Amino acid sequence: MPEIFNTKIWIIFLASVVFFLIGWVWYGMLFMEKWMTLEGLTIDENSAPSPKEMLFGFTISLAQALGLAGVIGSSGKYGLTSGLKTGALAWLFFAVPLMAYRWNYAEGPPELFKLDISHLLIGYLVMGAIYGLLRKPET
Repeated sequence: MPEIFNTKIWIIFLASVVFFLIGWVWYGMLFMEKWMTLEGLTIDENSAPSPKEMLFGFTISLAQALGLAGVIGSSGKYGLTSGLKTGALAWLFFAVPLMAYRWNYAEGPPELFKLDISHLLIGYLVMGAIYGLLRKPET
């Protein structure tokens, strides 16, 4: 099976699909009303995303899954604890600062920032767990 960053491609694909689904549940079910209110959207404005938007959203998830695979793969470490630690550090030092840029310059409400970074924390921890549990050293 082909690998990227010492990680089998199917594991990276799985991590990206799971991360995408976490976002779908987070923004589409659990916090949809709160998110829409914070973004200033109404049901009419927020019709179902187009296939193009969904594809782009998945591409963003795939890019993040590839990036985390690269960081974890270059560490040479394996196991759940290592995956979770790396996911948490990537969230803290990459995802949060990038979301802070958006929040700072768009002047959104702090609740929106908290909602977004909470989604990313769960996503990065779950991806880290997937990599930690499924990546195996070469024997």
